[in-house]
Amino acid sequence: MLLYLHVKNYALIDDVEVEFTDGLNILTGETGAGKSVLLGSISLALGTKAKSDVIREGGESAFVELHFAIDNDEQRKLLNELDIEAEDDVVIISRKITHQRSVGKICNVTVNSSDLRAVADLFLDVYGQHDYQNLLKESKHIDLLDGYCDASIRDLKDAVAASYDSYAEIRRELDGLETDEKERQRELDILSYQLNEIKAANLKPGEEEELKEYLRLAENGEKIASALGRTSICLSEDEGALGQLSHAFYELRPVSGVSEKVREFEDSLSQAQDILKSASREMQDYLESLDFDEQTLKESRERYDEICSLMMKYGKTVEDVQKYYNEKSAEYEKLCDFEQYRDTLAAKLKKAEDVLKADSAKLTDLRLKESVEFEAEMATALKELNFNHADFHVEISQNDHYTANGTDVVKFYISTNQGESLKPLNEVASGGELSRIMLAIKTLSVGDLVHTLIFDEIDAGISGQTAWKVSERLGQLARDLQVICITHLPQIAAMNDSHYEIIKTEENGHTTTNVKVLKEYESIDELTRLLGGAQASEAAKKNAKDLRAQAKEIKKQLR
Repeated sequence: MLLYLHVKNYALIDDVEVEFTDGLNILTGETGAGKSVLLGSISLALGTKAKSDVIREGGESAFVELHFAIDNDEQRKLLNELDIEAEDDVVIISRKITHQRSVGKICNVTVNSSDLRAVADLFLDVYGQHDYQNLLKESKHIDLLDGYCDASIRDLKDAVAASYDSYAEIRRELDGLETDEKERQRELDILSYQLNEIKAANLKPGEEEELKEYLRLAENGEKIASALGRTSICLSEDEGALGQLSHAFYELRPVSGVSEKVREFEDSLSQAQDILKSASREMQDYLESLDFDEQTLKESRERYDEICSLMMKYGKTVEDVQKYYNEKSAEYEKLCDFEQYRDTLAAKLKKAEDVLKADSAKLTDLRLKESVEFEAEMATALKELNFNHADFHVEISQNDHYTANGTDVVKFYISTNQGESLKPLNEVASGGELSRIMLAIKTLSVGDLVHTLIFDEIDAGISGQTAWKVSERLGQLARDLQVICITHLPQIAAMNDSHYEIIKTEENGHTTTNVKVLKEYESIDELTRLLGGAQASEAAKKNAKDLRAQAKEIKKQLR
């Protein structure tokens, strides 16, 4: 649900804030007051292409911010996938346009245009004259029918999508095997060379590090031996540290029995002597072990170079090379047993296709069943929208290939006049008729996850009784959803739960569009204007009050 709109420096708008309510939100105003400008600002915030010429003259940037209440788990799921956290279940979407760039944010997290549109698509549907044209796209008809089917079709659609994914994956793999014998032999030769090269190396885990350490020691062996030799001299029992310690021990011994403290000094010297003797022996043993003969050194260098060469070709580590070997071994086996593997894969494909075919058939059966009821309800809805002799038909035919949506092709046909044959929508319906057909469908397609709908130009080409019918349908739709509607017709405006007037003012040579929330008596005044009562006579105002009372009575019956 759309809770709040803030627009700043956009086209004719200086700074406007609007709080929307649940139910039917009606926007009215004089022609040219900026109703479409307000709608354009919402579309801009939701990811439509931004142009710098929308920035109000004299401004450095345009800014639009929308606050939405989260209505369902699908919205939460998408936000989680984008690592966006909504505080108190309120999603804040904003867009800032400068002369150089635009920046979109969701809950203060900067997002790209595609992510912005993906989130917007789950929160808001905008229907203007262009959007009604989607009815003319036959590819959209299947989604509209499925929206009518609602929960009864969801599990089947999920099953078909899963079956299709399995089928398509096997199909791709099988198609990838369709290569000529010469190409297959070339692949076998390459794989055979690579596998033999890795196998012959007989790699061992940790061997690379051991060789690296050995070579590092070998390259520095002379320095190490020299340092250890000098250290041994420093520790020697003649003139070195051990000799000095022995002399100190000898000097201290005669008096060690006189004082406990002196005895502690003697013990410390004894420990130090033991430590130095041990270190001296270990250094001597290590020095004797440093025997780097030329042959061993040569073999170690060659082995290390061999391992490094393999890692350059097949992976960054020995483990990566082994993983590559295992993967390519499997490929090699497939190519060697090509015919058998292809037959196995073909059998798997047949099994997957049987499952997909069965699931798709169930989906078709359900759509056929639901389409009959959809036709009947659409006929009733269209009649209520003043298509007095309308006949509506859903045709379901079969594709020659599978999709994640099954094999069905759905097309809508309509006849709007008595005695005329059914024809595709794009051959019959005008722009005004399309808006009413879309309204009828939206009141029936309860499966839509979007809670907020915006209708613009829905009153194009209608008046009188038809306008009342459209008004009633909008009121019916607003029972379960939030509806925002821009209109010029008093019959539609009278059905409002909240009424907003778009006002254009001129001051100091500048034109500004503002939005005013109308109280009940102000809404009556606006209805009077819409009725053509420019002088606001008592008769015109009474007509407006009667219109409002009639709308309230209809709403009671609807709700």
